[in-house]
Amino acid sequence: MSESPHSAIATRPRRATTGVLVGVLVAPDAASIAVPETFARWRRLTPLATWLPIELREASYAGILSGVAAALDRVGMIPRQLILLGEGSVARRMLELALRGELPCGGIVAIDVASDALTFHIVPTVTAIRLVVHRNDDAPQGSLIGALRAADLDARIIHVDLTAGRGTEAAAASATETFVLELVATIGRRTTDGAGDP
Repeated sequence: MSESPHSAIATRPRRATTGVLVGVLVAPDAASIAVPETFARWRRLTPLATWLPIELREASYAGILSGVAAALDRVGMIPRQLILLGEGSVARRMLELALRGELPCGGIVAIDVASDALTFHIVPTVTAIRLVVHRNDDAPQGSLIGALRAADLDARIIHVDLTAGRGTEAAAASATETFVLELVATIGRRTTDGAGDP
């Protein structure tokens, strides 16, 4: 019996993980989206992702950049492998840094961000932008949402209805979970096949 001609072809070794880091920005004196029950559930749903709370010394633009750089160094990953989660004013700053091209990453999930108009022009980015915002039907077209819709970006927005009362938090958590699962799968594929290098 002859040996198959294909047996001499080297195969690519399989990676142990997908190479995705989910960094949750935690600002001093701010409520964290990473409440233990939710955080544990998201970790279970994304077993191949590395989850890391990124404790910020300060919630400024410089504080976010240095905290993210330190986290990437600590786990030995590159920006395109990173998904960032943030809430409130930290999420707005994180989003602005990404839209200025100063914070390269695979994706961001920004929760409960202010929809005020941007004070700068959006630069092209391959970062996937996901927003969970409170519904504001009166938001002007020049607002953040209008600017994102007008730009050529991979951006998706879920509006949470404020009239839902206690259900608002559950709806926001569910929307965030949907975006996290989507981005972990997408960024995992991008890093495996080498596409989408920000």
